[in-house]
Amino acid sequence: MRLGTLLRLAGILALAFGIGFLFAPARVLAMYGVAAEPTVVLMARFFGSALVQLGLVFYLIRDVSDPTTRRGVVLGSFLGSLAGFVVSLTAQFWGLVNSFGWSSVAIYGLLLLGYGSFVFGRPQAS
Repeated sequence: MRLGTLLRLAGILALAFGIGFLFAPARVLAMYGVAAEPTVVLMARFFGSALVQLGLVFYLIRDVSDPTTRRGVVLGSFLGSLAGFVVSLTAQFWGLVNSFGWSSVAIYGLLLLGYGSFVFGRPQAS
């Protein structure tokens, strides 16, 4: 897979989830079995705004060719996906979310593998 394709996919996923958490946090939280208390809704909206920003950055930078920029984006995205994977897996094992939470584990896991292929794999042309 090309890096541009991975960034486009990651951008679209981040935008979709970000818009949901930003504009309909109670509904999205309910899908995960999380009570939509006012402070939780606020934090979900902050999370949504961060995902919208990240999604736009990924989507807009998808065709970058500068090797230093590509390396920074890939390494940062790999480490961020690793953190998200650990957090989402921990939430599952601690019973903080329902079975829908496994979708977050899967998404972060697949992104982690995708970015990992660029971090640890052979250098590829853009």
